[in-house]
Amino acid sequence: MNISLTEPLKEVIKNARGVKLMMMLLVANLIALNTNFAQEKTESDLDEPAVTLGKISSLQSKVLGKTIPLSIHLPENYDNSRKTYPVLYMLGSDYQARFAMLASTLDYMGEGQIPEMVLIGIDLPEGNSILLPTRENQDTTIPDGYIDFFETELIPYVDNTYRTVPFRVLFGGSNSGFFTVYTLLSNPLLFNSYLASSPSLMIIPEVLQQKIKSGPLQTLSENRSLHIIYSDDEGLTEIVPEFSRVIEEHKPESFTYKVDELVNQGHVPAMDFTQYLLTLFPDFNPYEKLDSLDKVIQHFEVLSKRYGYEIQPPISVLMDLGFDMIISKNLVVAEEIYQYSLQVYPEGKLLYVGMGVVRRNQGQLENARLMFEKALTIDPDFSLAKRWLQRLEK
Repeated sequence: MNISLTEPLKEVIKNARGVKLMMMLLVANLIALNTNFAQEKTESDLDEPAVTLGKISSLQSKVLGKTIPLSIHLPENYDNSRKTYPVLYMLGSDYQARFAMLASTLDYMGEGQIPEMVLIGIDLPEGNSILLPTRENQDTTIPDGYIDFFETELIPYVDNTYRTVPFRVLFGGSNSGFFTVYTLLSNPLLFNSYLASSPSLMIIPEVLQQKIKSGPLQTLSENRSLHIIYSDDEGLTEIVPEFSRVIEEHKPESFTYKVDELVNQGHVPAMDFTQYLLTLFPDFNPYEKLDSLDKVIQHFEVLSKRYGYEIQPPISVLMDLGFDMIISKNLVVAEEIYQYSLQVYPEGKLLYVGMGVVRRNQGQLENARLMFEKALTIDPDFSLAKRWLQRLEK
C-alpha cells in the first residue's frame, strides 16, 4: 500500500528554494490536501502517484502484547542499489502530515546535505500519552516496555528486513519527546542520536534528574547525542533550562547535548527536523570545495570514523566533480573519477551518463552510446540519459 502526494505538492517541493521554506510549504499543503493512507485505489487514483512516501506494515509484539502499526519509507533508489542505510525511528507516525514531512525531507536532503536514511514510523493509535508514566503513581512500566520492544523486537526486525548500518536515530515530539529523553537516560546505547521536539519534561522531572546523575548515562563511553528543540511560546522556557543545567553538570565527555529555543514557532515546531539533521550532519556537504578524488575520499573517511559506519562519497558529489573535470577538458581525470564511482555505485544511472559524456568528448561515440543505454536499462524513464542519447544521434 502506497502513501502518495498529489502533483501540486510535488511542484511545491520541486520549486522550494531552501529546506526550511520547503518544510513550511510542505506542511501547509499536506494539511490542505488531507493526505491519506488509502488502502485501495479509487477512480480518482487511476494515474501513477506523483510522489510515493512509503508503505504501511505492522509487527506483532510479544513484549507489548499487541500489534504495532508501522509506516515505512525507503530511500528513492533502495530497490536498485546495494547500499546500506542508517535508520531513523519516528514515534507517532499515525500523525500522517508529520510522517510525510519527515519522509519528504529525507528525500530532499538525502545525499546532498545528509546521508540517505530509512524511516520507520511507529504508530501510536492510543495517542502519545501511552508513552508516559501513569498519572496515578508515575509508574514507568509502559514506557519501559516500549524500550524493551525497541531493543528486542523492532530494531532486530528492521535490521533483518532492510539493509541497515549500525547508526540509529530516535525522534519524538511532545509526549513522544519525553519518551525520547527517557529512553536516552534509561538505555543510551540503544540509539546513536536522540531528537526531542517540545518534550514534556514536566513529567517526573525528579526521576529524570536522578537518572542523569546516577543512571547509565554516567558510564557512557561511546559517542551519543541529544538535541532538544522547542519554541518560546509553549511553556517550556523555564523547564528546559533547569533540565539542561543538570545535564551540563553531569554529562560524560562522550555525550553531546544541544538545545535550540525557537521564536514563535508553536508546539513541536515544523522546522525542528531540518535543524536537527543539519546539526547531526554539519559537514556531510563539505564546507570547502573538494577539487580532487583523493580529497573527496578522505573527507568521507573522516565522516565514517565519526559516525561509526562506512559512508561512501555521494553520487552527487562524484558526479559534480567529474563534470568539473569535463568542463576543464581534463578528460583523463574525469574518466578516473567515473571509473571509481561506478565501482562504488554499479547501479548509479547518473554516473553512466557522466561516463557517457566523457566517452563522447573523447570521440568514442559507440562507447558513449553504451553508457547512455546502460543508464536507461537501470531506469527506462531517465530523461537525462534520453537527452544525451538524442544528442549523440544528431
